[in-house]
Amino acid sequence: MSTNFKNLAIACVASFFALVGCKKEDKTFGDLTPPGKPSIAVQIVGATSADPTGDGSGKVIVTVTSANAINYKVDFGDGSVSDASTNNTVEHTYSFTGVKDFTITAIVTGRAGLASTDSTAITILKNYQPSAEFVTQLTNNGSKTWRVDSTAYGHFGVGPGASYYSDWWNADANAKAGLGIYDDQYTFTNTGSFTHTTNNSIFGKGEFLTDFDPTLSATGDYTLYGPTAANYTESFNYDGSDTEEYIVFSSKGHMGIYLGTHRYLILSRTATNMWLRYMGKDGNSWYVRIKAE
Repeated sequence: MSTNFKNLAIACVASFFALVGCKKEDKTFGDLTPPGKPSIAVQIVGATSADPTGDGSGKVIVTVTSANAINYKVDFGDGSVSDASTNNTVEHTYSFTGVKDFTITAIVTGRAGLASTDSTAITILKNYQPSAEFVTQLTNNGSKTWRVDSTAYGHFGVGPGASYYSDWWNADANAKAGLGIYDDQYTFTNTGSFTHTTNNSIFGKGEFLTDFDPTLSATGDYTLYGPTAANYTESFNYDGSDTEEYIVFSSKGHMGIYLGTHRYLILSRTATNMWLRYMGKDGNSWYVRIKAE
């Protein structure tokens, strides 16, 4: 019995020291004060009192300040969010086109992941910038000449205004031969200049060709000849959105059958061929296929 008691005593002493030795280290996060409500300063690049929506670049510089904040993250309101960072200033360029409102939200975090957030609204302008590929295809980054692809089926077409296909009529190869259109040349430069070599003849609808000859009284299919149909040069520009691309002429510029309008939607494009849609003043959608020379 004495031996057992002695062994038990030894075991108890050993357990006591084991418990003392296994005492957990005291770990704390320190001060767990959450970060203060963030203050959001948005600089719209190029904004002035006269043009508060900016210079058209669509660029903003966002600076977030918050007491006790460690990390900063910004939601720009367009589906993009910056990575969390200890840097409280971040830049962003919007990809939309036009003038649009966005809500910018700042999310700040402090110790133990405690967070705080706030938002602010902005209105910003983003001008359309054509893709480098489009500019290269159209102008060859210098000068490039096109003409109607007269041998292709559907090089001209027409459909209802709400359609995006030539539902009503598609031209057979050389369907408009001898009317002064297939010898026309369209030259675009990367500096925004457009030259229409007409060879003194322009084909279109007579009621709209008064843009070239105000004395004209013809209607329907008509070829205008002579000095009023001379070669001309003017500017052109690009317009569009994330899903559309346009060529826009400044005055009389056009390609194909003249319908009194100057805005051409690109339906398809390569370096050698393009298919274009434009709304005529008659309310119909018209189509032309052009090819590079």
